Amino acid sequence: MRGSGLAVREVSVGYGPVRALRRVSLDVPDGTVVAVLGGNGAGKSTLLRALSRTLAFQGGTLTSGSVHFDGTRVDTWAPDRVVAAGISHVPEGRQVFARMTVADNLRAG
Repeated sequence: MRGSGLAVREVSVGYGPVRALRRVSLDVPDGTVVAVLGGNGAGKSTLLRALSRTLAFQGGTLTSGSVHFDGTRVDTWAPDRVVAAGISHVPEGRQVFARMTVADNLRAG
């Protein structure tokens, strides 16, 4: 089932007792661009951390749901394996290495 893109199904995320995402689902077919929009605290960064498997670095946990990429479930993989598969999360401005180039920050991810 190669080439199917990204499929997020019923993803819920918590930071301790706080529920940050509740049953989020979306599809990103190959060759498309999707924007995630919302106000501060809406869960945009949490969603991206769930996709890139970096939630644990911020104290978060994927409590339910699944993430598939090109037909393969990836929400149980280590972050480095997710990046190697082609999924990455590049934060804007904050939480990057300011003295490094954009390319070096991407490689560090």
